[in-house]
Amino acid sequence: MRKIIILILFLASLFASQNDLKNMSLLQLFNNKYYSYICDKRWIFINKYNNKREDLLSLVAYACLKKRYLTPALDLAKVLKVTKEGRKNATYIVTLFLMKKLIMQIIDDDLKIGNIKLPQITDNSLGKAFGLIENGSFKREKNTLEINVSKNTVYKVWISHNNNVVIDTISNGELKNREYYW
Repeated sequence: MRKIIILILFLASLFASQNDLKNMSLLQLFNNKYYSYICDKRWIFINKYNNKREDLLSLVAYACLKKRYLTPALDLAKVLKVTKEGRKNATYIVTLFLMKKLIMQIIDDDLKIGNIKLPQITDNSLGKAFGLIENGSFKREKNTLEINVSKNTVYKVWISHNNNVVIDTISNGELKNREYYW
């Protein structure tokens, strides 16, 4: 009986916190780092701010990117078209997604990217990894690309069972970070 009461209290607090989130502004949600919540509710924000507030739509896109949710961020890229900054953000999102897809083809299909030159993106692991792949600075180990980032750091790039690009950052032989790009 005690377990049931604890479960009921837990579920009640969970639903109460969801109501609290609904009452927060987009800026409050973002400042409190509710990135997954913002990205999950992206269509609410798209419907509310489309053709009105690209600065806020860019914030929604950035929340998706903070969680490495590239596919949902594409929904924002489609509507970021009115301002110069919005178009720039849309290009950034689409470029990251293209990098992900090309990496998947390199791993799965042995794609040679030869003459492809995409804009450099250096503020996240996917962009850094692709830039090094583009320069031919990698070696293939079965279904993994191994990329020397620095003397002591290596990226191991592979595809998960649910088709996410995964980047393991290995420093001095030890796994330091694992990022999934959905």
